[in-house]
Amino acid sequence: MNFKPLFLFSLSLSLVACGGGGSDAETAPSAEEASSGAAESQPDQPVSDADNKGGSTGACELTEMQAQMLVSLNQARSQARDCGDERHPAAPALTYSCEIAPAALAHSIDMATNNFFSHTGSDGLKASQRVDATGYQWRVVGENIAAGYHDVDSVMAGWLESPGHCRNIMDPRFEEVAVERVLAENADYSSFWTQVFATPRG
Repeated sequence: MNFKPLFLFSLSLSLVACGGGGSDAETAPSAEEASSGAAESQPDQPVSDADNKGGSTGACELTEMQAQMLVSLNQARSQARDCGDERHPAAPALTYSCEIAPAALAHSIDMATNNFFSHTGSDGLKASQRVDATGYQWRVVGENIAAGYHDVDSVMAGWLESPGHCRNIMDPRFEEVAVERVLAENADYSSFWTQVFATPRG
């Protein structure tokens, strides 16, 4: 039997706790790992919002994986579910944000290139700071990461089975998402995934 443990990592929060909350003990490298980042919030301020509905968007063309992930996320959010001991009602559908995609890509590349698995980048930056670097003005942001999964179905199954990741996926405060998967040849894992959730100010 192929045992696939999940590693859950908690981050300190600015205002709200959503995601994380599991063990902070690191496990030995395994075939698959996943970690959920805590949501962070900022005060509302006016900002324009890109209308990205998946598929071909005004700012970027979604890959097949990204389009499949958006469908899978919205299917998961379309019905109430238990995330650990917490019952979550159905949540509104997410739209794909090409604006925050560079934050997801940068972190997946960083983990794959530098062979580590953490929400904190090799440069010491966290998810909210990576989103800041894109110029996106956010009100709330969160992150799920995973390593070693080969496709959308398997990584989504892993995330939904883990309370912290599931909470991020079901969080109704999130309106937009971006995801990037980077394949690695010289790292402990064959793939590194970063899923960034956000809602713009305004």
